Amino acid sequence: MYDRSPSTPFPDVEDAGKPVRLEGSDAIAAAAYRGAVTAADAYRSVRAAVRVDGEVLRIGNRFVSRRQYKEVAFLSVGNAAVSQALAVSHALGEAVTQGFVAGPDPLPEEVPFKSAIVPRGWPGSVAGTKAAHEALELAEGLGERDLFLVLLSPGALAALAIAPGGMDSGEWVRPLRETLHAGASSAEVALLARLTGAGCVAGRLAAAARAADTVTLVVERGEGGHLIGGGPTCYPSAAERQAGRGVLERTGQWSALSPALRRAVLEGEALRAETPGAARPNRPVVVAGPPDALRGAADAVEEKRWLPRLLALHLSGNPADAARRLLDRFDEVASAEGTIPSDRKGMVGFAATTLEVLEGDDERDAMRSFLTEATNGLRHRDASVALLRTCGAGKGDAPAGAIAGPGSPTGAARSLGMRSGVTDVGMLALLLRPK
Repeated sequence: MYDRSPSTPFPDVEDAGKPVRLEGSDAIAAAAYRGAVTAADAYRSVRAAVRVDGEVLRIGNRFVSRRQYKEVAFLSVGNAAVSQALAVSHALGEAVTQGFVAGPDPLPEEVPFKSAIVPRGWPGSVAGTKAAHEALELAEGLGERDLFLVLLSPGALAALAIAPGGMDSGEWVRPLRETLHAGASSAEVALLARLTGAGCVAGRLAAAARAADTVTLVVERGEGGHLIGGGPTCYPSAAERQAGRGVLERTGQWSALSPALRRAVLEGEALRAETPGAARPNRPVVVAGPPDALRGAADAVEEKRWLPRLLALHLSGNPADAARRLLDRFDEVASAEGTIPSDRKGMVGFAATTLEVLEGDDERDAMRSFLTEATNGLRHRDASVALLRTCGAGKGDAPAGAIAGPGSPTGAARSLGMRSGVTDVGMLALLLRPK
């Protein structure tokens, strides 16, 4: 009944207004893309996590009575905000009394709640700062008999994190960018944003909601559900603070950090569950992630009589390093596999990756670098490589996906389309070699 997004995520491929029939590796990459997005669909995942059965309400991994809540409010933020908002509206109907949606895509009219467009990018924008204050205002208006559903997906950081008091956005974001350029991973930079940012991050949203029953459902990229959106409903641990300092010291950024940001990393605002009026820590429930996409892609390839093989659950490293690791892992797996069975048309290697791009940031340059490095390094003349964004592509955005190499009919990279707002579990990298 609700196994996928209400609208079609994938447009028909056209050339000069006429439908194009994909062939060879292009067709397999497109099938894998569809399978991945369908399996990791944020709408389907949230509908499975929020269900009503008579007087019983299932939310995440809990079952409660519908009658215990006076009001039901939700906040949906990030690249999949539209799908998650639709899912909650369809699941709970008129039981939902308040809502706010913030993301890069417009909200359909059928969801009758406030919304804001927050463009993709780093946190600290004017639109993002305004959205963070709207989210806090929603949370502050809730009481002890209310249910607060917090729906997060990658890109939420831009709409929930703002610069700490007394500091402008440039002063705060600049050292985060420098740490990323100095060799920190995207997950490590997300941790630093969580530790140093203000607004809703680091449990502040839960603290604002006070006694409301808060449930957090997350679509994530494999870097940790507590990092999405800066962890607005869970407080930083001492181990996280130690890890944050370790990242800054390893990359040589600690000594250059302002005293205010050093204090934020080490101490924060001391938000704790025992603070009077503060909500208890809320552990996010991950409803969709890279494993779902990889499994869906593999099933789609299997149906096409190709041999699917997992190369990495998370392909780490910058774009060039990730591309080289993809090639090396494919050769290792292909060598161990030996001869491809006679009933198979070829082999496809899968991996999930972020290319060390911060959640919600522009991925175009990273995609270009990855595909260039991977295509130049292909060791088999009939092989192709594909990079597919599960976040899709909005108006004027980079292509949702691309496939390149001699296996492509055009002999060069070609785009694969997918609309945005459906989900975002990171990027899917494929290496395809026909038999």
